[in-house]
Amino acid sequence: MRKKAPQVSLQASKTSVRGMEERAFQDRSVRKSRNADVSGVIEEEFGKYLIKAGILSGNSVARAFPKPPAKTQGLIAESVGETPAIAIEALKETLEERDRKRSGQRRMEGNSGTFVPGEREYIEALQQVRFTPAQVAMLRAFSIAGKEGLTIGQLSQAAGYKSREASIKVFKKVGLMIAEYLELDLPETGSAQNDGAAQILAFSHIESDDEPATWIMHQELRGAVRLVL
Repeated sequence: MRKKAPQVSLQASKTSVRGMEERAFQDRSVRKSRNADVSGVIEEEFGKYLIKAGILSGNSVARAFPKPPAKTQGLIAESVGETPAIAIEALKETLEERDRKRSGQRRMEGNSGTFVPGEREYIEALQQVRFTPAQVAMLRAFSIAGKEGLTIGQLSQAAGYKSREASIKVFKKVGLMIAEYLELDLPETGSAQNDGAAQILAFSHIESDDEPATWIMHQELRGAVRLVL
């Protein structure tokens, strides 16, 4: 009895070929020599993005990815044009509009005067910035604390730091890393603890002069941490 030939899905085959083409387009190295062929990929840095352009399936396509040393090279946006150069210019306009829109949607935090990024911005930053285990522990501890927040002393215990100074150092470093990735302007510095980098993550609340400040993570960042970390 003859065995039936395995059925091959045409759609699956097309998807597979498309996926291989996209990987080849993304991973192909830049050709800058005189011998570069016309289908070679052009790379160009644009702000926090790395643009790659070339010919894909007969079309001139430009795509934007996070610029190294980002953790991953996930696709941010893409544009097409008559030539790779035209596609690049169209993509730059798309990226500028994307950043303008995000900037206009940021919330003003009344407690600190900080413009707080939206959850999607925080998600992108958490996905791309390379955090150490200690930094991840800090973000998780703050997220779990929710609206109640944590003092620096409580943070040290919850995240397993040996000293308050270590907690403050990690706290400020994480805020700075996120601010740099999202190209945020840091708020004006207050005290040694309540500086601009820290306010990217949270705002401080003081019940009385006799009690230490409680830090409350921005709700947008809390949501992002729970989804990503």
